[in-house]
Amino acid sequence: MVEGDGHTAGEAAACTPPHRDEASVLRHQLEVARLKHAAEIAALRRQLLEARKEATLGELLGTTTHEFNNALTTILNYAKLGLRHRDQPTRDKALERIHSAGTRAAKITASVLGMARGGATRMEPVNLQLLVEDVLVLLEREMTKYRVQVEREFAPAPSVSANPGQIQQVLLNLLVNARQAMPQGGRLILRLAHDALLGSVDLMVRDTGCGMTPDVMRRMFEPHFSTKAGPDETGKGGSGLGLTACREIVEGHKGRIRVESAPGKGTAITIRLPALKPQAIASAAGV
Repeated sequence: MVEGDGHTAGEAAACTPPHRDEASVLRHQLEVARLKHAAEIAALRRQLLEARKEATLGELLGTTTHEFNNALTTILNYAKLGLRHRDQPTRDKALERIHSAGTRAAKITASVLGMARGGATRMEPVNLQLLVEDVLVLLEREMTKYRVQVEREFAPAPSVSANPGQIQQVLLNLLVNARQAMPQGGRLILRLAHDALLGSVDLMVRDTGCGMTPDVMRRMFEPHFSTKAGPDETGKGGSGLGLTACREIVEGHKGRIRVESAPGKGTAITIRLPALKPQAIASAAGV
């Protein structure tokens, strides 16, 4: 028998707070659940990015098919010309045009494959100037059709660490939006610059189109928000997902996206990505 205040050993145990081990187990279970949910959210985000990529490629199908068909038509027509005419000058001209059209067809194929390839997390050194040129290959005819003059202002800049397919999606969205903002034609200015102090590479896409009001600018990155009634005659735009996806991709690359716009004065969107240091580029290349 235990002397004291008259409480039994069982009653004393019942009044004792939960054992520390039980609290540790609970914390562990909560942490496991949190990590599981975070992994599920990350997986859903990757699936969403893939779905958006497929939607972008679907929008490109008509454009690239037409561009590729034009290249094939040129090749066939000049091949027939070379077969009909035996003189050397005509054959030389035909071969030059065939070579030029074949090179363009190869660039179109490479651009589409570059956008379609790779996983959602694959990163590699990327030359933004070359990436911009790859995307412009896909939109060259469209820009000409809508009387949009493309101006390049490319300063020397180091590579960035990026997923090339994802950055191509961002550029394609921004270029198509810029073209759609200039239905009567205009200027599309692409500016590439290196900020050595910040260690970043800035790519600006500026149009001379209709611009945006402050209200539209405040909502432009909201999911499903769009000022467009639906896809235009080229089948592009209107989903309200484009700029949302752009910001998610850029921020996923540890970058930032900045917008400047005013009604009647056009819009400038700047993507800022961390620049790769020379030793990082050499390491990635296996040097």
